[in-house]
Amino acid sequence: MKNPTEQVSPRIVYLEDSLPDRQLVAHALTAGGMPGDFTYARTEKEFLQALSQDRIDLIFCDYTVPSYSGLAALRAAEQLRPEIPFVFVSGTIGEERAVESLRSGATDYVLKDGLERLVPVVRRSLREAELRRAQKQTEDALRQSEERFRQMAENIDSVFWMSNAHLDRILYVSPAYERVWGRHAVSLYENPRSFIEAVHPQDRERVLANLQENQLTRGGPFEIEYRILRPDGALRWIRDRGFPIKAHDGQLQRMVGIAEDITEGKQLEAQLRQAQKMEAIGQLAGGVAHDFNNLLAVMRGNAELVLMEPEQLSTEASDCLKQITAAAERAAKLTRQLLVFSSKQAMQPQPLVLNDVLLNLSKMLKRIIGEQVNLQCQYGGDLPFVHADAGMLEQVIVNLAVNARDAMPQGGCLHIATGKVTIDQDHARANPQARPGEFVCLTVRDNGTGIAPENLARIFEPFFTTKDPGKGTGLGLATVYGIVKQHQGWLEVSSQPGAGTTFTIFLPALPAMVARAAQGSAEPPLHGGTETILLVEDEFTVRAITRRVLETYGYKVLEASSAPEALKIWCTHADQIALLLTDIVMPQGLTGRDLAEQLRAKRPKLKTMFMSGYSAEIAGKDTGFFRRTKSYFLQKPCSTRVLIEAVRRSLDDSA
Repeated sequence: MKNPTEQVSPRIVYLEDSLPDRQLVAHALTAGGMPGDFTYARTEKEFLQALSQDRIDLIFCDYTVPSYSGLAALRAAEQLRPEIPFVFVSGTIGEERAVESLRSGATDYVLKDGLERLVPVVRRSLREAELRRAQKQTEDALRQSEERFRQMAENIDSVFWMSNAHLDRILYVSPAYERVWGRHAVSLYENPRSFIEAVHPQDRERVLANLQENQLTRGGPFEIEYRILRPDGALRWIRDRGFPIKAHDGQLQRMVGIAEDITEGKQLEAQLRQAQKMEAIGQLAGGVAHDFNNLLAVMRGNAELVLMEPEQLSTEASDCLKQITAAAERAAKLTRQLLVFSSKQAMQPQPLVLNDVLLNLSKMLKRIIGEQVNLQCQYGGDLPFVHADAGMLEQVIVNLAVNARDAMPQGGCLHIATGKVTIDQDHARANPQARPGEFVCLTVRDNGTGIAPENLARIFEPFFTTKDPGKGTGLGLATVYGIVKQHQGWLEVSSQPGAGTTFTIFLPALPAMVARAAQGSAEPPLHGGTETILLVEDEFTVRAITRRVLETYGYKVLEASSAPEALKIWCTHADQIALLLTDIVMPQGLTGRDLAEQLRAKRPKLKTMFMSGYSAEIAGKDTGFFRRTKSYFLQKPCSTRVLIEAVRRSLDDSA
């Protein structure tokens, strides 16, 4: 910075009508080593015009000027150029007027008969003006810095805070505190204890222990995660980090820190763990389903075979067999639920309108939920089509309706609504599973007991249930979750204990209207045949019951327990075999699909049917294979009617 005392030519505006006086002042400055660069003015107009110059270092003014007073000039200078030193240079100013001028804002005064004071006054005035300018620049920079900090603190989502050294008095907290905590910042200033009161009860002891340890270590940095409860009941996760501010001697002066809302990250972690857990259980479910379905196929097949000869059965025996068949069907549905929630159940999607699904189901829903629950269905207008499996969507609605009924033991209202919605970027950011686009939504709302906050994060876990033992399998909501995920959709849940629960399901809308699928034709009558079928099944009991069923309907059956054994049978009976009926998952390293491809290579027009205790998606991996080879697939266990009907269709189908 240039030293003002070394300035040799200050630019001076001088209001003076006397030419000799001007010359005396200019001479005094030059003699003192500070020749001035003067702009002279004699009238108010000239003075005001001179003040408009870009650079002025000093203002000199006679106290008495014709038609204009020195005090009036001082007021004008303070208004237009307040940063410029103003010095009265006068021969008529008395002590009383001099004091008045200083009180009015003049920097100093010099008498014309005492011009030896002029240079020291100029030097001091310039030095003080430079100091004032530097101070103003510093203050302006500080204000700008504070403004930038204020803008950052008011707009960033994290909470900045400052406390005393003992962490028992808040010195500053940024406005984000009110957004995240949902509480007024003034309450934190007045009662720092309110910070602990907002922490979740299960986390308070840990937070207090951490803060006390910080004091014992004389203010080291700390980081802690905890939960807070907002006044509206919402729970938020916070990561709080504190840093010490110490003096030069190492004495702790205060603590500063930043508290971040990490709720969204915690939710993503929980969803990842949930996905991993469901994937693991899904793998287990696939294996269980295979063996379990084989057992069910044996039980159901034998029971139905015996029921085909009612004249040999007593009424009691017939009823028992029917109960076995019904139980096997229920067990098969339970197995399918395991596969559905783990996204391993093959879908049969088609373009449909959600209103049609709900309308067809509404009468049955009334019977399921009972008379004490009032069912209200609201059908959205002009719904787009969705590409979905109608049976699976019915299962979603039924499961949610049953859960709602159980949450209203004394009765209540079940509201089911459909509608179309456009999801924007803001909504998608608020829900990690969501994405922008056009969707059809299904809302199921009850006014029942609601879901406790500690259970809300677990409701989609398989086998998790809050119902009494024997009253729930824990697969209902897991099945809903799996079906919705298979349909490329997602769920949003809101619930308050005592205030009911709302499930909202979002399914992607088809980009354009698609014609409704034609209604299927009536079921053909059940007929057998006399063709020869090569039956390949490694499970003896399943193979035995399948052979008995086929033979009951007139077919000739050649059976094999493995693909290599089937190839040997083919060598001697190839010209007789009309249909290959094989399990897909087979031992000895040769699958049912491998067997079919080898036999079709020898006879391309060989009819083939596949069956498995797994779903088609697990068993075949590539369901397009069935379409390419014009093959049928049956998931075990299936009823006798389904098996015989499929065999007949396969043999008769020339397409």
